[in-house]
Amino acid sequence: MSLSSRPKYIFLITIDALRADFLGCIGGGISFTPNIDKLSKGSVIFTKAFANGPGTNQSFPAILTSTYFLMHGGMRLLPHFTTLAQVLSNNGFKTVAFHSNPFLSKGLGWERGFSEFYDFMDIIKSPSAFVTRQQDAKLRGKLARFASTVLLANRNAKIQWFLRKTYFRFSRLQIPYLEGKKLNSEVIRWIDRNKEKKFFLWMHYMDPHYPYVPPEQYLSNFSSRREAFSFNLSADHEKPSRDEVKVLRSLYSGEVKYVDACIGEFLRYLEDSGCLESSLILLMADHGHAFMEHGKFSHPFDILYNEVLHVPLILYGLETSKSISVPVQLLDVPPTVANIVNIKKPLSFMGESLVPIVKGGERMTPLVSESARPDLISLRYNTREKAVSCIVGEWKLIINEMLDSVELYNIKRDFEEKINIATTEKARARELEQLIRRHFTKERLYKTRSVLRPRASPKS
Repeated sequence: MSLSSRPKYIFLITIDALRADFLGCIGGGISFTPNIDKLSKGSVIFTKAFANGPGTNQSFPAILTSTYFLMHGGMRLLPHFTTLAQVLSNNGFKTVAFHSNPFLSKGLGWERGFSEFYDFMDIIKSPSAFVTRQQDAKLRGKLARFASTVLLANRNAKIQWFLRKTYFRFSRLQIPYLEGKKLNSEVIRWIDRNKEKKFFLWMHYMDPHYPYVPPEQYLSNFSSRREAFSFNLSADHEKPSRDEVKVLRSLYSGEVKYVDACIGEFLRYLEDSGCLESSLILLMADHGHAFMEHGKFSHPFDILYNEVLHVPLILYGLETSKSISVPVQLLDVPPTVANIVNIKKPLSFMGESLVPIVKGGERMTPLVSESARPDLISLRYNTREKAVSCIVGEWKLIINEMLDSVELYNIKRDFEEKINIATTEKARARELEQLIRRHFTKERLYKTRSVLRPRASPKS
């Protein structure tokens, strides 16, 4: 398939919490992802892709609507903004989604534009408590949503410890999300019934997310998954020791290996079924994962460092393969899909197509990532306590109102962000700060325009 042809199948494959540097095709070191690396050899791979937020809530508005997190302000996707699924549905694609992340569940707006939406909230368990199968399915779904909100949004170590221990005491070992192989089977079953139609399919793998309990063949340091799960609960997630970080990183590596094997299995199915040659595949992570590089573990809401923002982004199906180091953002994913299938970009999409970069163009568009402090009472975010980062070329500015800090890094020389040069490069910091002000002005303009204009995307 060339840039001028239209794919019959569009696959958006997202992976929760996958660090870019765990891929050999990006990190260049030990690879935990031979199947993804193999896919990248026939693809366009963006080695400097950045999420627009440090967690699922902050990142997915960009991936599915090409808008920023702070424009929504909470866990619910506002109805004013057109989704990628709506765009494709209005232009003849059947649309379907498969995932088991409670933050993306039905009723929060993420189902908009999908003719079929499977979030498996009736069967998954709470995020760290493993609810028994004998409990009522409706109650499980409500409990999963509530516990996910509390556990994943709240960073209080004592509250998290108490909830984990309480749930674990009254439960058996059951994974709190749909594992990769089960996700594959659900997706493959659907494709087998629908491959005569053209469709857009979004599938989201949860496996690299906490808790880290990979299947035994990908497990090290422990004799069983239950033993590994017990360690997940006992480790101090607020300030883990160096030894705990080492073990947690090993468990995380096992999960990455497992999800890569699942993706390899799925790609082989596409090839064997004859679907691959007519497919456009976009593979990415919603965010990364911190292992105490800046004193934080996992992907907390109050950091915007590269360990949580630098993500893989691979584009397969353009009959070209290259590695591109131009910095890009996930906000550009929906406009890129629209461009490839020759659909006019909706007015609410704030990103830009990556196709000109694939063809050799340059770009210096500011890349902005956002976060804010969660408000558990209203299940929203306190946008008056926000953090924002801006990348332009080799420079990155982070303004964190939660920590009352300003940081400037030259990410070409210091990608790990070890040396804050905000005080020695004041003019550069002011320049990026001005770009952030312009960014928020642009956000307000787009939000106002989206409220006033029809949400439906015209047919092309």
